[in-house]
Amino acid sequence: MSRHRSKSRQRSKTVVKAANRPQVEHLEFTRNRLNDGQLEFIAYGSAREVGRSAFIVQDRDRTLLLEAGLKLRPDDVSLPPEGLINHTPEIDSIILSHAHVDHSAYIPTLYQNDFEGKTYMTEPTLDVSLMLWKDHLKIEGERYWTEDALEEAYYHTETLKYKKRTRIMDDITLEFYNAGHILGSAISVIDWDGYRILYTGDINDNVTPLFNGYHMPEFEEPIDLIISEGTNGCGEVPKRTQANRQYIFEALDTLNRGHKVLAPTFAVGRSQELLILLTEHIKDYPIFVDGMINKMNAITERYLTPDWVDTALLDRLRKEGRSSPFDYENIFPITSDNYDRPHDFRRHLGSSNEPAIIVSTSGMLMPSPMHLHLRNHGTDPNNILTFVGYQAEGTLGREILEGKRKVELSADFRGNTVTVDIKAKIMSFRFSGHSSADGIQRLVTESGAKNSVIIHSDVQNAEAIQGFIGPENTYVPELRTPITFEKSKDQE
Repeated sequence: MSRHRSKSRQRSKTVVKAANRPQVEHLEFTRNRLNDGQLEFIAYGSAREVGRSAFIVQDRDRTLLLEAGLKLRPDDVSLPPEGLINHTPEIDSIILSHAHVDHSAYIPTLYQNDFEGKTYMTEPTLDVSLMLWKDHLKIEGERYWTEDALEEAYYHTETLKYKKRTRIMDDITLEFYNAGHILGSAISVIDWDGYRILYTGDINDNVTPLFNGYHMPEFEEPIDLIISEGTNGCGEVPKRTQANRQYIFEALDTLNRGHKVLAPTFAVGRSQELLILLTEHIKDYPIFVDGMINKMNAITERYLTPDWVDTALLDRLRKEGRSSPFDYENIFPITSDNYDRPHDFRRHLGSSNEPAIIVSTSGMLMPSPMHLHLRNHGTDPNNILTFVGYQAEGTLGREILEGKRKVELSADFRGNTVTVDIKAKIMSFRFSGHSSADGIQRLVTESGAKNSVIIHSDVQNAEAIQGFIGPENTYVPELRTPITFEKSKDQE
């Protein structure tokens, strides 16, 4: 699939069943109610919640959409941004901070409904988004959009590098900075007629195997408005080095005693961080890598340059004479390229008594290859089951962390289940991908921001951040409730 549309390519008109196509109300443009000099912020998701990020910023003449994601729910269909589809005719451009489904997976729906503007993101974000969009289409089918709409979203994307200021609309420029969250994630600095907006997306101020925290933007002038995530609230976010040391200690202890380490993890981001850690410290035991993680590893390998990752990993690979942190003698991807029948190999691995690490999706133990590994190895009290990411309420991962041991696991691809008693030792490690309150405070302070909006957070954490950085000019929005700011420099 070419990234650039051929001049001869005609825009395909998507035809879908009426039941699958969202019902769109034809609304008068909401921006018409604004006065000259006013700028409006409206959240259609991820306000007093985490998931389905979608935020409109607009004045009388232009409407910019930040993100368009879906909220994944255990045992239920995903949840779209509330009412966003009704405003498709208003939207001029879209900015996507990173590829995670809760930020990106609703974008094709807009193209499904005749949006023809551009979406701006980094090149790694486009590659990862394409992978996740295809996967989501397999899981939920054409609930929100078709493969044609996916292609439209792909062909309408313009990719930007970090620190390259680009005009995206009349008198509006965009500049990306590394957000330190996942590969290609970006902080957006938007200059809107001289009114300066900083949108964090998801940011991380902690040092990880890929990034040395987020990169501070170059503030030539003070920021007028920060739109910031507040996922962690003011809770303590331990340094990653602590979690790294603890994880390696527990893994080696288990392996040296002749047993297995099960590591359910997210395909995008966390799995690469974990594998980079494991390949640095564990070279004498096999590490089996299963699920979509292998596709994400291949994408990551294409972007192992100073443009996209920080130098610590590149220096390590250079010293070891390697080009990839995933290409070691003890790494075994469970794919059809390596095994004629991967499912049969998983069964074979289940009968092995040899020590090993199994890194597999899903990170929250939703139906996935990890269910088979858990059936095979989770019943042994000498093995350990390690969680390295947040476990959402209602997921099997959360239930196990809260003490449930008799669990239902997938038995096959037809939806049948089998009951298993989990006896492996359960361990949780704090590998947060989101900023501490200190990291958000640092952005606010160094940018000289006049106003802040806290999104991508439950209400308790959002209000904690609000109190931490100063409640007077900090807002915790409600869904679909406009917040109006004055663009004029003369009005404080």
